[in-house]
Amino acid sequence: MFELDLNKIKEQSMQFVDTARKAAMDIADKGKNQLDLAGQQNQLAKAERQLGALVYSLHKAGEHNEPLVEKYIENIASIEKSIEELKAHITPEEQTAAQPDEEEPEAPAPVENKSEGQVGLDEDQLDELAAAADRPRGETKVCPVCHAEVDADALFCNHCGAQL
Repeated sequence: MFELDLNKIKEQSMQFVDTARKAAMDIADKGKNQLDLAGQQNQLAKAERQLGALVYSLHKAGEHNEPLVEKYIENIASIEKSIEELKAHITPEEQTAAQPDEEEPEAPAPVENKSEGQVGLDEDQLDELAAAADRPRGETKVCPVCHAEVDADALFCNHCGAQL
């Protein structure tokens, strides 16, 4: 007949549990890596938008604040370094899975300036871009120095350059 070997069943069960635990840990690690990479990529995009808004607002005001611009550039460089470190530890498939799904909004199409024979944005489009650069995008906070309204995640004030 059939004889039960409890020790053998116990040993096989322990091997199965160990294999399942390792597989679950691998899946969790891959998911965490993908999440970390996607978070860093989103943070990079946000920092780049903030730098663009800062440069534009400084240019619009006729001001120059190289130390503030350099701080933003250093922040972007550190985020890029973090992204490269994360990418070194994950597979290309995991990198693809971590890519943000949302697409960047398209820029307004350039129009030809009939009077000057040049291609560029018309005045309405330029005004809209200028207003968008000064307008906070989402949650906001107030600068403690100049009391200007800035993005909640801004590191520095776009108006006076104070660290937030």
